[in-house]
Amino acid sequence: MRLRLRDITKQFPGVLANDHVSIEVDRGEILALLGENGAGKSTLMNILSGLYRPDGGEIIIDEEPHKFRDPAEAIAAGIGMVHQHFMLVPIFDVTDSVTLGSEVTKGPLGVLDRPAGRARIVELSEKYGLDVDPDAMIEDLPVGVRQRVEILKALYRHSDILVLDEPSAVLTPSETDELFVIIRSLAKAGTAVIFISHKLNEVLEIADRITVLRNGKVVGTVTPAETDQAGLAEMMVGREVQLSVER
Repeated sequence: MRLRLRDITKQFPGVLANDHVSIEVDRGEILALLGENGAGKSTLMNILSGLYRPDGGEIIIDEEPHKFRDPAEAIAAGIGMVHQHFMLVPIFDVTDSVTLGSEVTKGPLGVLDRPAGRARIVELSEKYGLDVDPDAMIEDLPVGVRQRVEILKALYRHSDILVLDEPSAVLTPSETDELFVIIRSLAKAGTAVIFISHKLNEVLEIADRITVLRNGKVVGTVTPAETDQAGLAEMMVGREVQLSVER
């Protein structure tokens, strides 16, 4: 097992955001984390990526416990986070945006080796079918390509646990289809993918397993073959939901 979160608890003033949450995801697996807004999905992933510190519980990667004090420690452990709001510098090109903070250097003086960084970006882009121009300016790229740059940034840092926070929220249907092809390619290569969403149809299409959060707690884990949109909606809100309305 690549990643286990065990009994993660996080309390904010007046809100218990995560209440003894446990999830797990293996290499090459796509785990969907499903829940309404405020269910605790993003808080849990912010703990995993080192942005928040949990009040209780454990993060276990390859059977080794971790306590992340900051995002740099999470990245060093192989965790890459693609946030819903992209963390890119508009006036940089793709190469500078991806390598920022992890620049390749050479020689005893540590001279910047930009061509080496660019070459690795090209290699990763081709390997996973990301189709990103390393010389394009971020501000000139459409939203779907910017998201692929974020994925490249995680892969460049050797992340083999990739967290995608509501990745389709800013995409068109065709861009979402392209993203799903990329996610499947990453999983096939051995990356553990956590796909955060509240869209029932998407998690049924892309996930190997689906863990549902409600009010900060895990209410169950199912496979797409075991459920449907109505079943997932009932798990999300705690009651039967009418998904189609007769007019």
